[in-house]
Amino acid sequence: MAREVRFLAPLVLGLTLAPAAPAPAQPQNPAKEQESPQTLQAKARLLQELDRRIEERRRELAQQEESLEALRRAIEAARQALADEAERLEALKREVEQAIVRRQKAEDARLDQIAKVYGAMKPREAAQALEGLGDDMAVAILERLPGRAVGKIFDLMNKDRVRELTRRLEEGRAPSPSAPSR
Repeated sequence: MAREVRFLAPLVLGLTLAPAAPAPAQPQNPAKEQESPQTLQAKARLLQELDRRIEERRRELAQQEESLEALRRAIEAARQALADEAERLEALKREVEQAIVRRQKAEDARLDQIAKVYGAMKPREAAQALEGLGDDMAVAILERLPGRAVGKIFDLMNKDRVRELTRRLEEGRAPSPSAPSR
């Protein structure tokens, strides 16, 4: 069987059992071997084309690198602009909050002064004056008066108006911790 395999292997592989032809003789000096002018021209054109493509690719890569750098700079500038805007808005927010506090203090001082005027009035005069005010202003003044003065003024006012003002006064106050829950 080994003999058959040895015999069939060359046939299967497409080989012949004939001895191989001797290799062509190598020239003694390969530098002296001349290529045809057409082959040299083809090789030169191929090298020129490769050089051209390499240079073109270098230019493309340089352009891409420039584009990426410009994009990076634009992103950094946008990031800085956003940070600057956030800082500006934060400063503006602080200014607005301070302005609100100043305005509230001025409003409180004004209302305190008005309440002093009402507190100095006779209860009948104060009641008549409060009857002509809007609920918000009347409540703001009454909140600043001592309870005894408010009671005297309420005794002289229309009972429906007293109920409404009392309800509004209660809405504006937070329940005290000791007040029983209902």
